[in-house]
Amino acid sequence: MAARVSNRLFSHKLNEVPVHLQTPTFALKWCEEIKKPPAVPIIVNLSIDSKGFYLICVNRVKKEVECFDLALIHDTRTGSQVSLPQGGVEYFDQNHIGLLDVPVTSKWLTIYYGNTFVASELRIEWTEKLFQLGHNQILRNLSSLDCLEKIHSKIIHGLIDLDKRKIPVRNLVQFLCKNNRDSSKNIIKAIYLSATIHPLGFYD
Repeated sequence: MAARVSNRLFSHKLNEVPVHLQTPTFALKWCEEIKKPPAVPIIVNLSIDSKGFYLICVNRVKKEVECFDLALIHDTRTGSQVSLPQGGVEYFDQNHIGLLDVPVTSKWLTIYYGNTFVASELRIEWTEKLFQLGHNQILRNLSSLDCLEKIHSKIIHGLIDLDKRKIPVRNLVQFLCKNNRDSSKNIIKAIYLSATIHPLGFYD
C-alpha cells in the first residue's frame, strides 16, 4: 500500500531555504551514463539558491555548473528506496566513505528529475508491453535472417547522425569491429577499394 503524502510537504508560498542548504556541500555524483563497473563518481558541491529555484551542482574538477530546476523534481529517495549504480557499493567500501557502521543506502540520495510526467495509461501500456516483448523466447532463438535484421535495426536506429540523417562510416566500422584493430583495418581497406567505384567519404 502506498503511503499517504503529508500536506505539509506542499506549500503555496515562496520557498524559504535554510542558510546551511545555501552553503556548498561536498557530494559524490554518479553519472547516468555509467553502466559498467568500475564506477567512478564526480566530486561536486551541492547547494540551493536563496529563492529556492535551483539545485546548483558544481563540478569541482571541470569547474562546470549545472542548475536543476526544483520545479522539475519528481521524487527524492534515500535509505532502502534509493537506486544504486553498478559498482557504487564497492566504491564506498573500498574508499571508506562516511561512517563505516552506516549502510551505503543511508549515505545515498536519489533524485528523480525531468520536465514531464508519464500519463497513467501510458505507464501501464509501456510496463506491460516491455515485459511482454522482452520475455518473448523467440528473441533468444533467432534465425540467421532474423539476426541480420536485428543488426540492421541497430545500425539504422543506433548509429545514425540525427542532425545529418546519415550513418557515419566511422560509426559503422566501430560497430562492426568492436575495438578489434585488425578487423577495423580490413573493413576500412574494403571501403576504400569500393570507393574507387562508388566515391565514399569516411564520414558519409
